[in-house]
Parts: sequence; C-alpha cells; structure tokens
Amino acid sequence: MTWAMEPVSGPMVGKSVLITGATSGIGRATALGLARMGANLAIIGRDRVRIEDAAREIRNADGARLELFISDLSSLAEVRDVADEVLQTLPRIHVLINNVGGYFDTRHLTADGLERTFALNHHASFLLTNLLLEKLKQNASARVVTVSSNAQATGRIDFSDLQGERSYSGARAYSQSKLANVLFSYELARRLKGTPVTANAVHPGLVSTSFGAEDPATVQKIFIPFLRSS
Repeated sequence: MTWAMEPVSGPMVGKSVLITGATSGIGRATALGLARMGANLAIIGRDRVRIEDAAREIRNADGARLELFISDLSSLAEVRDVADEVLQTLPRIHVLINNVGGYFDTRHLTADGLERTFALNHHASFLLTNLLLEKLKQNASARVVTVSSNAQATGRIDFSDLQGERSYSGARAYSQSKLANVLFSYELARRLKGTPVTANAVHPGLVSTSFGAEDPATVQKIFIPFLRSS
C-alpha cells in the first residue's frame, strides 16, 4: 500500500478516489486537481508507460498517495480482473470517476466482439461501477461520477443495430454511448436513493486534449490543429 501520511488540509483529505482513463486529458487533469486537494488516489490506465508517466507528474505535484492499476477497460474480462484487484487493494472508495472513453471514426471490435465505442464508453463504466458498488456503499457518503458529453443530446439508442453492424458512424456511435452514460446515471441515482451513494453524469465542455487522436474523424483532422494554434 503506497498511501502514506495524509496532508493536514484540503477538501479531499481522507477521501479515496478511483479514476479511470487517468493517463491523459481530462482524467489526468482531474487526478492532479484532486491530488492537490489532498485525496488518496487510484488511477486506471491501459498502458504501463503512460500510467507511470502520469503517476510521476501527480506525485511531483503533491507527493500524492497513489495506487496504479493497468487494465484495458474495453475488455469485459479485464474490467472484472481490475475490479477484483481494486477490491483487494483499496481499503475504501469514496469516489469513483468513470472517465475512460474514446472516439473511433471507423468501426473496431473488442476482444469480446463488441463495437469498441459502446464497449469502452458505456459497458466499462456500467460493469466497473456495479462491481465496486458494495465497497462504495460502505462509506457514510460516496459518489459515482460518469463523464458524459453534450453529444448525448443528439444520441439515440439504436437497439436494432446497437453494435453498428449494419451502419456505422463514429459520431453516431459516440453520441449513442454518451446518451447511455446519462441514462445509466439517472437509473443508478434512482436505485441508490436512500443509500449513502449518489450518482451523477457530467459534461466537461470543450477541452483541448488528444481525445480521438487514435482514429480521428475528418473534421477533427482539419479543425483541431487550427483551433489549437489560434
């Protein structure tokens, strides 16, 4: 266990926070911010080099107490494995931040044969949250925060073609997954009524990150470099 002496002040002192997709972008910035507030942090990333790089920055920023978990959350088996590891390692979880996500302009399948956008953006958060829910309920107050997007407003859950087998659009798949995040959060909040856990979905706004760079849409290739240079 690497969690050591806690800072004497800060709004998150004594709180244990688990963040998925914390090696870059919003997840990394969130981890840095919470570290400076005194939180005990645990972060999940799929790449060892990137997660260790993020860990160095977080520790340098505040000497944060930090646990690292390596997992490709697009795989349901790896979600289950990392959930088991988290439960065995962390004595408590006060906040779960479901931040992991991706945008893929072309259709990819996961190891489970699922369309990758929906698997990573929705299935991962849905399964991980449910596997950790009893641990969250052990606290006097706990939070589940799922990072969605205003793209959910244009989303539609196409149950007849959920995996995009007949017709695939990166934008449509992304919007569908973000709508699923919101619907999941609403239903989770309803089911958790009367428990010490609350659930919320958040829209982070337009943020300059490398999100979607692995398989960007044409509009991303054209406009994002221009916006970053302006």
